[in-house]
Amino acid sequence: MKMNPRAAAVAVTAALMIGGTVVAASPASAVGSSACDYRPVNSPVTKATTTVNLRNGPSTSYYSKGLLAKGVRFDPLCSRNNHLWFYGKVLDGANRGKWCWVNGHYLRSWT
Repeated sequence: MKMNPRAAAVAVTAALMIGGTVVAASPASAVGSSACDYRPVNSPVTKATTTVNLRNGPSTSYYSKGLLAKGVRFDPLCSRNNHLWFYGKVLDGANRGKWCWVNGHYLRSWT
């Protein structure tokens, strides 16, 4: 259900004015390696075959944390959904050091 931003602001203001507490949660919270269903002993470093979103969780319903540019190296720690999504660390580029989920369709082994 979508809510008008103005109506949401009025509701929050009213709740705060009467001493209430407002709790807001994002539609999809961050999911780390605990969501993995497969952990290889030695996973190969991969490269992006095209520019792809770095996700906060293992599906497109999670928000994007940035982009993994074509050719940028990604070190997968584990995977989910029959290797459809990989959780790991970006090794170079603009998002170097960032831990995130990447769709496996856009990754290729690189050595």
